[in-house]
Amino acid sequence: MVSPKVQLSHRRRRHVRQSFDDRVKDEWRRYAVEPQRILRRTLRERFLRQHLRRSSGILLELGPGPGRFTPTLRRATRGRVVALDLSLEGLRSARRRARQQPGLARIDWVQGAGECLPLLSRSVDTVVAFGNIVSFAALDGPALLKELGRVVKPRGRLLADFASPAAAFQEFFYVAARQRLLGRVLRRPHHYFLDRVLATGFQPLAPARLARWEFQFYTVAEAEKELARAGFRTVDAMSVAPIAAYQNRVAAVARREKRTWETLLRVEEQIGRRPGVLETGHGFLIAAVRT
Repeated sequence: MVSPKVQLSHRRRRHVRQSFDDRVKDEWRRYAVEPQRILRRTLRERFLRQHLRRSSGILLELGPGPGRFTPTLRRATRGRVVALDLSLEGLRSARRRARQQPGLARIDWVQGAGECLPLLSRSVDTVVAFGNIVSFAALDGPALLKELGRVVKPRGRLLADFASPAAAFQEFFYVAARQRLLGRVLRRPHHYFLDRVLATGFQPLAPARLARWEFQFYTVAEAEKELARAGFRTVDAMSVAPIAAYQNRVAAVARREKRTWETLLRVEEQIGRRPGVLETGHGFLIAAVRT
C-alpha cells in the first residue's frame, strides 16, 4: 500500500509536469524578451562558466525546461550531457533547439524525477539544477538533494539556484502590481499566505489565491544546511541581480551598449557576493563540492 506521503509526492510531480507541459513556449519567451529577465539569465550563464570543469564524464542537467542553459553546458564538457526533466514537452522543445547546434557534446534525453534518478551511484561528475528545481520539489527538496548526493562522484560539483523569501515577495509584488492586484494582496495578506511564507518559507498550492505552486523558499543558511546533509560543501554563493532584478529600466538602459551591459554584469556579480545581500536578488546561486 502506498503511503499518503508518497501519494502526495506523486501528485506534486504530476502538477509540476502538467503545468510545464502547458507553458513550455512561455518558459522560453519570458527569459528572451524582458531586459531584467535577460540580465538574470546572463548572470546564471556566467556563474555556470566560472564553475564548470571540462571533463570526459557525465554532466547531469536537472530540469532543462526548453533548453535555456543546455548549449552552455554542452560547450563546457568533453563527455556527455544527460538532460532529465518531468516535462516531456519541455524535453521535446529543448531537443529541437539542440539539433540546430551540431558539433557539441552528446545529449541523452530522459523523462523522470530528480528524487529517483535512473543513474548509478557515483557516476556523475557535475550536476546543474537551475530553474528553482529544489524549491519546486517543495517538501521533497531534501530527498532530491540526497539523491543528487548519491549519484555525484567524490569531488564532483553541484551548481544549483534557490528561491529565497525576499526574492519570492519581490517577484510576487512585482507581478501583482503589473496585474493591478497589489492593493488587494496587501489588504488580505492572510488570504494570499504572506504570513505563512514569512514564518515557514513554505507556500501551499492554492490556484484561486494566486499560489499556483507548492513551493519551498530557502535562506542561504537553510540551503547550505540541506546541502551539507546531502554530502555537499558550499564553495561559492551569489545573489542573482540584487540591484536590477526587478528594475526593467536599469537593465534596458544597460542593454543599449556592450560596454554598459558588461559594467552592469560586473557590478551585479561583485555586489551579489557581498555579505548580507545573498537573499535580496532573484534568488541565489550555489556552487558546491561532493565531500
